[in-house]
Amino acid sequence: MTNPADRLYDLLPATYRIRDAAQGEQLRALLAIASDEFAAVEADIRGLYENWFIETSDEWVVPYIGDLLGVRGLNTLQNTSFSQRAYVANTLYYRRRKGTAHVLETLAKDVTGWPAQAVEFFELLQTTQYLNHVRLFNTTPDLRDVNQVNLLDTPFDSLPHTADVRHINNRRGKHNIPNIGIFLWRLQNYPLSNVIPRQADAPHAHGYHFSTLGNPAPLFNAPANLGVVDEQLVPGPIRLLDFHLDLKAYHAKYASDPNPPENSRYYGPQRSLQIVKDGVPIPPLEVMCKDLRDWARPPAGRVAVDVVRGRISFATGEEPVESLSVSYNYGFSADIGGGSYDRRERIAEINLPVQEFSVGLGKTYATLADALSDWETAAKPPAVIRIYDSASYDANLSIDLPANGMLVIDCENAERPTLLDAALSVSSDAANAEETAAFTMSGLLVEGSLDVSGKLNLTLADCTFVPGLSLDEDGHPQHPDQPSLVVSGTDVVDTFIVIERCILGALELPELCRKLTISDSIVHAPARAAIAANADGANPGPVTVLERVTVFGEVHVKMLELASEVIFVHPVTADRRQEGCVRFSYVPEDSHTPRRYRCQPDLAITGREKELDLTTLPATDLKKITMRLRPQFTSERYGHPAFAQLATPCADELKTGADDGSEMGVCRKLQQPHRLANLEIALNEYLRFGLEAGIFFVT
Repeated sequence: MTNPADRLYDLLPATYRIRDAAQGEQLRALLAIASDEFAAVEADIRGLYENWFIETSDEWVVPYIGDLLGVRGLNTLQNTSFSQRAYVANTLYYRRRKGTAHVLETLAKDVTGWPAQAVEFFELLQTTQYLNHVRLFNTTPDLRDVNQVNLLDTPFDSLPHTADVRHINNRRGKHNIPNIGIFLWRLQNYPLSNVIPRQADAPHAHGYHFSTLGNPAPLFNAPANLGVVDEQLVPGPIRLLDFHLDLKAYHAKYASDPNPPENSRYYGPQRSLQIVKDGVPIPPLEVMCKDLRDWARPPAGRVAVDVVRGRISFATGEEPVESLSVSYNYGFSADIGGGSYDRRERIAEINLPVQEFSVGLGKTYATLADALSDWETAAKPPAVIRIYDSASYDANLSIDLPANGMLVIDCENAERPTLLDAALSVSSDAANAEETAAFTMSGLLVEGSLDVSGKLNLTLADCTFVPGLSLDEDGHPQHPDQPSLVVSGTDVVDTFIVIERCILGALELPELCRKLTISDSIVHAPARAAIAANADGANPGPVTVLERVTVFGEVHVKMLELASEVIFVHPVTADRRQEGCVRFSYVPEDSHTPRRYRCQPDLAITGREKELDLTTLPATDLKKITMRLRPQFTSERYGHPAFAQLATPCADELKTGADDGSEMGVCRKLQQPHRLANLEIALNEYLRFGLEAGIFFVT
């Protein structure tokens, strides 16, 4: 095979190459250097050609191509996987069909990156019938159609409504002749395959939770275009009634068929969920929909599934004997915490001298303990212990790292293994700062805690340490007063902690730790201090940097070196306030921080004082502002799909208070205000004259 460095050298006549070989190949070495520059110029020319086309251009070129087409108001979205390439590429398609509902729906999908549904509300108005144009669906609703009644006021509502004359663009009115509704699904579905479900507590051992943590977890739909405009197209929670009707229709159609299809609309290997018992997939004909709040058993020959609570129940004598695995989809708002999302750019590389210890079905090791045992036997080399599936593993493990040692425990891309009943402890044999060891965990869901001691650089990335250590069957934390991460021992001066894209409970860290850095994460500990040296927060934690973090629970640290775009739900205290900065963040009253820049509610209070020309606001006005700006979340309970998502009624100052106009907190990188602004600009161009559009969030 030709060496790329010899591209120019190979073009020389053979006589020159023979002479050069006889003289030590000095000409070959010179042309090898020139070949590198030639390759760089060639790649630049190739890139210029590719940037002529919207399909192959770099992301930074997309706005320039859009400008050539006269695409207006194209706000560039940074630090997000969402691209506006489709919006520019489809511009001519939009303009040819301008004003139609289908274009508005496609436009909303391309501009925001969220699944969308456009509804023309004039078609749902209840009207007096004109005999030359009878519209039977605009008469009195059929209350016997339970499914349609269940869809009332959803994007798939088909019942007739009386006219609502209020404007739709402020989300107050809906059903009127000029109104178009754009419904958006902001939560994403994340698929998990071959997961071992959690068995229910006694006396309901015949039941199982889809969630490996044993908490209620609504099952989400994996979008699939099956030819009908319905809920199958969007990543929303599966409705109990819709799942029931799906299985009922499948049973009525294929009960007598000797070779029925393996998929219904929701259930099957290519659909949103599937159950495999003792190595055999359960077919749709044997599955039934049932409310399992009381773990009721199904009749013989059937398996009951509750898609709202994420539960499974087996008939008497038909429980799994050898094994049970499930595949399903769960929902969340962003790619943070342990999850089955794309981490290819961040996954640890395995190059010598780093060794790999592979864990999982069909791999070298069946358990984490076996892999760690062999790692210790091999004299603890720099290593990556990688889990290749989404199964559950026991993790009561003690890891002792050698001086200058390095160990990574992570998982394969798009997998999400669970470490059950984890009582992880990691220590280091380093005697001085130059021998500090490194330990990393990535992509894992951990039911338990991590105890760290010694001189260590700890990195947690794309992990979830369940707040409260574990959850009960109602979804409540079982140990809300216990921390997820503890730094113990006395030799902690060189302990450095980095947390990225994680969900954790409390962090119990002594003041002497070198530094704590958290970014794009959620710290949830409302029953105790979230970041401090002890549970009541009396003793401070270390020097801390927080960026794009949502913190539930009090914070007490030695110094807040930087807090940028952070939502502190509870008061925060920094002992050393002469240094550091808090910027573009929500800081509640009774907090003591270093200097603040454009923080809320301070900014709103100062603005109101200037408006009224007062030096101090009256107590009543001050209370109104602080109450209005208090953070509101769709859910504050870990395990809920919309956990830590800012609610729609939340103050605009928080939803647009980041340094780039995005929302404060962990969802800042989603840049939702920019997406909505782009959609509103696009709707003004493509909406037919006389119509008015309103944007509604379904999730």
